[in-house]
Amino acid sequence: MLGKVSGLAGKLNLGKLNLGGGSLVPAIVAFVALAVIVPPLLADYWVFLVTAGLLTTITAMGLAIIVGWVGEVTLAGAGLLGASVYVTGYFYRVGESRMNGWPFIPAAIVGILFAAFLSGLVALPTARFSGIYVMVLTLGLQITLERTLFSFPWIIGGFGRNVIVNRPRFLGVSFDSDLRFFYLCLAAAVAAGLFVNALRKSRHGRAMNLIRTDKRAAAAVGISPWRYKILAFAIGGGLIGVAGAFTAPLYRSPPAIVQFVAFQSLFLLAIPVVAGTRTLLGIASVSIAFALIPQALESHHLSPYLLGGIGLIAGTIVGPGGMGGNLLEILQKKKEVAILSAIGMDPAGIPEVDLTGPAGNGHAEVKVPRDIDLAEEAATDGEEIVLRRRPPRLRA
Repeated sequence: MLGKVSGLAGKLNLGKLNLGGGSLVPAIVAFVALAVIVPPLLADYWVFLVTAGLLTTITAMGLAIIVGWVGEVTLAGAGLLGASVYVTGYFYRVGESRMNGWPFIPAAIVGILFAAFLSGLVALPTARFSGIYVMVLTLGLQITLERTLFSFPWIIGGFGRNVIVNRPRFLGVSFDSDLRFFYLCLAAAVAAGLFVNALRKSRHGRAMNLIRTDKRAAAAVGISPWRYKILAFAIGGGLIGVAGAFTAPLYRSPPAIVQFVAFQSLFLLAIPVVAGTRTLLGIASVSIAFALIPQALESHHLSPYLLGGIGLIAGTIVGPGGMGGNLLEILQKKKEVAILSAIGMDPAGIPEVDLTGPAGNGHAEVKVPRDIDLAEEAATDGEEIVLRRRPPRLRA
């Protein structure tokens, strides 16, 4: 955002001033440890649902890149997911023709590339159109997939065809049981999260976030909004394709097309809207919750689409940061107050600074208590301003 940044002391440590982001490693270690310890204690039914939630997490990460990084909305999430499911399943399943019976990895690669290609293709017109027009284009892709690819029994394996999609084997290890397949999907989700985190910190990720904030500013520094939008759509579609590739063997038989219709796209879109795009663990938590809640409340006949609708409304009311972003802000403010108080600084004395300025150059020089002169350089990073510190000059 090009708004105000409060607390320029930022993430202060007792021994030094530091505006850099925290490490993702401890959070990932805690998440993986919890995921490894709890599932063996659950019934197979719940392990299956948590596995589906992990795959939904990968899908939501792909949507977060499109929605949260370049500021476009795609209504083809379910269609791309289904396309990868059926294409991967077609090549991988027990042979019905010469095109069947591939190893899992080559079949998955085909499904992933197919989803990435379709997603990148629909982004081509964004050179001239944006906003509502992109939504209409992606909805058109969704409907087109429903009326073409999803209507071919020979590829979806439906309409009375007894098609089996086996669980994969890697390095002689079979993932036939629900628990083993859960660990495989957990590894895929963690790998996807590390990839998204690394991409966000790279120059390409910063370029995408700058496009969302100000396209003119991005173009002024040599960043092509059109090219990076296509890249964001392709990467997002590829991640959705990864989720689809693992979904194909999850059900052991091709799932019904009702799971990949337009309403399901809204359900998937609700996840990054509710969780926000600033925290991957928030996306994972909401994704797993969205997979478990409808089944846990099945006796109350709670529709997943109702949950998605409530999520879209709630996420819109909460704001672009989502619940995860708001929670991070609360925790960060508490951390700043505690650290500033510990070193004898008054948190109320830290001013709010508008970094945009009349010229919008993103530079500001701020004086804070104790005569510390901070020269900051700001760059947008999604929902927040990242402040990169030049060595501070201390005055007596």
